[in-house]
Amino acid sequence: MTFLKKHSFKIAVLALCAVMAVYLFITKVMEPNEPLPVEQAAPAFEMTNVANGEKVSLESTNGKARIVYFYFANCPDVCPPTTFLLSQVQDILKEQGTLGNKAELISITFDPERDTPEVIMDFAERTFAEFEGWSFLRGEEEETIQLARDFQVGVMKLEDGAFAHFNVITLVDQEGQIRKWINGNDEELTAEQIVKELNKLL
Repeated sequence: MTFLKKHSFKIAVLALCAVMAVYLFITKVMEPNEPLPVEQAAPAFEMTNVANGEKVSLESTNGKARIVYFYFANCPDVCPPTTFLLSQVQDILKEQGTLGNKAELISITFDPERDTPEVIMDFAERTFAEFEGWSFLRGEEEETIQLARDFQVGVMKLEDGAFAHFNVITLVDQEGQIRKWINGNDEELTAEQIVKELNKLL
């Protein structure tokens, strides 16, 4: 009893520290992965992978969580840095061991007239994109622009042949449902944040 009276303050402080440690462990280390809501069914598509000439479709990639990004290689601003950011996502997924078997990246050009396979391959090289677990797809212009709009990615062709478009990264789950749109223009967005959201689908 005398011991408790003598050391009551120390015991109280230690107990408080223990409670705080448990709280921090639960909220930070064991942070729950809140499931992402289903936004809509992803539109079906089938296009050619410029790396190997094979057809890639929404259906053929089902079973994997997917990052879908619409771009054009002649983009003067957002497309190259966003693709570079996705190349960092690619590296993290590769380290996780999920790239190609559980997760896949899909980039779709809406400027196929200028984005020839050679131009796209050069664009991929410049942005450090690799073709293992990452498909760069090319189809017909009108079809692709409509597909982007069906993905809720606004695209408009300008008089000079360039494009105005939303810079959006779309997360699609294994069943072909869109689960999240990520603003690619967010200057604070990191590859780790994208992977964290994608991992909620894995």
